[in-house]
Amino acid sequence: MVVETVKNSHIHAGQVKRAFSSASDSYDEHAVLQREIGDRLIGHLNFTRIDPKRILDIGCGTGYFTRLLRGKFKKADITAFDLSESMVATTRKAHSRRLPWHGRHHHASGNAASLPFKSGSFDLVTSNLAMQWVPEPELMLAEMRRVLAPGGLILFSTFGRRTLSELRQSLAEIDPGNAGHVLPFPDVMSLGDAIMKLAVETPVTDADLFTLTYPDTISLVRELKGLGASAAAIRGRKSGLYGRALIRKLEKQYSERYRDENGRIRATFEALYAQAWYKEEGFEHRDGIIPIKVEGDMKIDGI
Repeated sequence: MVVETVKNSHIHAGQVKRAFSSASDSYDEHAVLQREIGDRLIGHLNFTRIDPKRILDIGCGTGYFTRLLRGKFKKADITAFDLSESMVATTRKAHSRRLPWHGRHHHASGNAASLPFKSGSFDLVTSNLAMQWVPEPELMLAEMRRVLAPGGLILFSTFGRRTLSELRQSLAEIDPGNAGHVLPFPDVMSLGDAIMKLAVETPVTDADLFTLTYPDTISLVRELKGLGASAAAIRGRKSGLYGRALIRKLEKQYSERYRDENGRIRATFEALYAQAWYKEEGFEHRDGIIPIKVEGDMKIDGI
């Protein structure tokens, strides 16, 4: 399960909120990969038949994915939700003028592991790259299912196990105790296992691997900070993790192993995608067999 991969003790929720609130002005400047993953996540809906009337976007950030949802489902009422009030305010400001035939926009802030909405409130529940910053990801999954209405769909992305593997390895080579300064992320199998514990059907998981390059290590660190990925948000880590002394050591260690022929360093990011449909509570699989409906079953191509 995800809970076994990203344990509660790793994330300091208060620091996460402060880090992302302070990054609300700089986030879009650094969020090229986040937008690309959002574009790919929304693309999964091209292979589904769904016409949601009520949508919840968890971890809306500055609202990029929320706006993608509006472009696809113009008549739906969309609720943008985030831990950071500053991010929610930024999303609200970024909405285009509402036309008479468009659905309404709603905004709320709070904990994704304890959503302030009634059960069965939404036909589509989405989240783009927020789950890795939730202290109890298994509770977030359970909450996504709780607020899902019959016939509804859960769709989300999160970073996978191979994300920032170069940074983690370089830090560990400087000092083995440094490896924990980079969050442990789930792999696609553990994510699938976690989803199967919910009352859902037709779960689908997928992954993409991205390689980004930077002129130097400090540029990578600055981008991570600009996205709100502060080391202080990892419980028990020093807020001054990326001090000058460590940056000098990291620059040397990272460059020796991961610099390309153009003199740039590389960083790996893995995106995991998942979707699942509502299923009535109380259904028990027998003998580990998952029944598949033949008549009226949804076909998903290209995933």
